[in-house]
Amino acid sequence: MKIIAAMPAYNEANYIGSVVLQVRQYADEVIVADDGSRDRTAKIAELAGATVIRHERNKGKGAAIRSILAEVRKRNADILVLLDADSQHDPEEIPFFIRAVSEGSDLVIGSRKIGRHNVPLYRKVGQKVLSYLTGVLSEAKVSDTESGFRGLSKKAISVMQFKESGFAIEAEMISEATSKGLKIVEVPISAIYTKDGSTLNPIRHGFGNLNRIMVLISERKPMLFFGLLGSILIVLGIIPGTIVVKTYSSSGVLPMGTVLVLILLITIGILSVSTGIILGVLAKRIGNHL
Repeated sequence: MKIIAAMPAYNEANYIGSVVLQVRQYADEVIVADDGSRDRTAKIAELAGATVIRHERNKGKGAAIRSILAEVRKRNADILVLLDADSQHDPEEIPFFIRAVSEGSDLVIGSRKIGRHNVPLYRKVGQKVLSYLTGVLSEAKVSDTESGFRGLSKKAISVMQFKESGFAIEAEMISEATSKGLKIVEVPISAIYTKDGSTLNPIRHGFGNLNRIMVLISERKPMLFFGLLGSILIVLGIIPGTIVVKTYSSSGVLPMGTVLVLILLITIGILSVSTGIILGVLAKRIGNHL
């Protein structure tokens, strides 16, 4: 089997050389997608023996992974292992992914929740929220949806298509796999958190992911998204409605401010539910035609 290991990288000169050297012992080729780094990431990766794809400017992790997939398809690889370039993942665990794909899995996700390690509390909370929303998006039961340590089969490499440019690519990948009927499994991994290991603020990164996953849900499951949103607004409109009824019954005075609020909430709620139904029907029809 032809095995390719690949990693997106952005300003990872401190780690990229060591990671590439460790990864090379498990793969026939190592590909690094240098996503517009301003340091010596690309040069060090090349010196360490990696094939480097360069973006002239920073486009995001999703764009880097799309570039990696394009190169891997040209090389007709049987297995692709994706991992981070910041030394967060242990290259010695790559055989776990190779074995799982060899045994018939299409998307193998490294789970930090079933591995032996210590994850900071704020990361645990963020991962739980994002994992839940990704489950809503894809209906897949995955414990660690944000893990970037993954293995893809030849089938997964050929059929999955992505549009996300940022870190929401990881949630989109799970959604794509389920929609294409691919087999998803998890394997336990460790994780190493270093103070300078990430170039992104984890809180800003988490909220960015949350925003993009919500957008994906609205696009792929509009009936659920807009229906739930509309229902919440209608319920919120009923609350001031009870206040209006009680006030009018006791004093005969109609509180116009409260009336306007309930009309606004209920109207927007009904429009949202209607939008969800219409978009859901259209999405289903388009899916049937495809």
